[in-house]
Order: sequence, then C-alpha cells, then structure tokens
Amino acid sequence: AKARSATGAMRHIYQSRAKDLEKYLETFKYVPHQRGLYVIINGKTVGFDVLSLERVYQALHPKLVKSYAMDAILADKQKSKISSSDKTKAFIEKARRCQEKKYKSVGQGTDHRFEGRAILGSALLYRKKVIHMAFFKDAQSSKTGRMSSYSRRRELEDIGC
Repeated sequence: AKARSATGAMRHIYQSRAKDLEKYLETFKYVPHQRGLYVIINGKTVGFDVLSLERVYQALHPKLVKSYAMDAILADKQKSKISSSDKTKAFIEKARRCQEKKYKSVGQGTDHRFEGRAILGSALLYRKKVIHMAFFKDAQSSKTGRMSSYSRRRELEDIGC
C-alpha cells in the first residue's frame, strides 16, 4: 500500500484552491516598505508576522498571504461583535504578557519562544534586533478555534528569517 504524506496532502489542497489563493494575493498586495502583516479572519485574530528586512519580507509575502488565506478558506464563516481594533490591541497585549524562554539559535542569534493563555510565539534576535517574530492563536489552550497554521510558517526559520 502506498503511504500518503502530510506534505503531499497539503500540496494537493493548495493546488485545488490555487485560483482562490491567487485572488487573495491580488487583494493583499505587497506595499513598499512593508515588513509584516497582522491577520484577522472572520473578526478573530489569527496572528502576525514581522521581519526586520523589507526585501526578505517582500520575498516571503506571497507565501505568508497564501498560508493565511488557506486558513481563511477553511475557517467557519462567523462574524464577531467585537471591533477588530479592540481585538488587535487585546492580542498584542496577550503577546506582551507571554512567558519567554531563550535558546541558542542553530545559526546566529537567540531563539525566543513565547507561550501564554491561548497564544504562542517565536522570535529570532541577532545583536538584540528582531529578525523575525510571529505570534499565533493557540487552539490547544483555547476552545475558540484552531491555531493558525504555525507549522506551515515554521519553514521561515529554516531559511534564516
């Protein structure tokens, strides 16, 4: 019997939704000097990514948008009564209150891991400067929905971001 890999299954999902994903890329275009994005789906914060270098972010922008777009495509269509601005502030405040653990990075710098109530994050710092930072809703500690595909975005760390 042939075993099917999770990577192959994910590739199939992306291919079957290619037209939908292209629409997201057309809607959420890279803006000059942009170095990150904050994502809200159906009125709920999913997470954010920030990179230190504009050119690196520009190269990764399509991949990030497609990843978050897939979350939006698969999400339930629910509306929220709380304003996006209030939710953004609350999410960032949760990120600020996370417990932090520091590790020596495989490459250069320090790997910081963050964990809090219904939130996970990571940051790569080099010479006290944030190179890449990302925070996501954690479904395992929250009953409000699944975590935004953190594992898909972890690939960014493999290329030094």
